[in-house]
Amino acid sequence: MTELELLLWLFAGGLLAGGIALLVAVSVTVVAATRLLKAASAVLAPTVTAEPTAIRDVERHLTDLRDAPRVDSGVVREVVPEARRGGGDSWVRRAPGVRFDVALPLDSTESRVATVWVPTPDRLTGETELERVAAACGVDPTRVSDAVGRELPLDYAGDGQWVIPSLARGATRETERA
Repeated sequence: MTELELLLWLFAGGLLAGGIALLVAVSVTVVAATRLLKAASAVLAPTVTAEPTAIRDVERHLTDLRDAPRVDSGVVREVVPEARRGGGDSWVRRAPGVRFDVALPLDSTESRVATVWVPTPDRLTGETELERVAAACGVDPTRVSDAVGRELPLDYAGDGQWVIPSLARGATRETERA
C-alpha cells in the first residue's frame, strides 16, 4: 500500500466517523427539540385532560368535602413569633413571622389545631396578611398577642386544609393533631 492509498483510506475513515458523529448530534438535537416543544405545548395549553383513572382522585376529594366537619371558626390558643424558610423572597434565609394556633371545635377524641403562619410585614399598609388575620380576630395588628382567646373564621378546604376567608390569597394552612 502506498502512502497515497493509506492517506485516502484515512480520509475516508475520517469522513465516515464525522458523518456518524454528525448523525448522532442531529438525532440528539431533534429528540431534545421534540421534548422541549412537547413540554412547552403542555405548559401553554389552555386545558389538560388527565388520565381516566384520575377521576377517582376528584371523587375522593369531593367525598372528603361532603363528609367534612361543619366548622366555620376556631379559637386562637397561642400566638408565637416564628421564622420560617420560604416566607420571603429567598428560600435560604428565614423570614420572620407569627404563628397562630387555632383550636377547632371538632367532635373527635383528639382536639384538632389549625396552625396559621403569616410573615411579619415590612410596613403596615392595611392589606398585609398579618393585618387581615388581626382584623379577622378583631385586634390591632400591633397587638397580635391580644388575639389569644379570640375567634378566627375558618373554612374547610378538604384534605386537612383550612382557609382563612379574610385573606385575599386564600392561603391554606395545615391541620395538625394536638
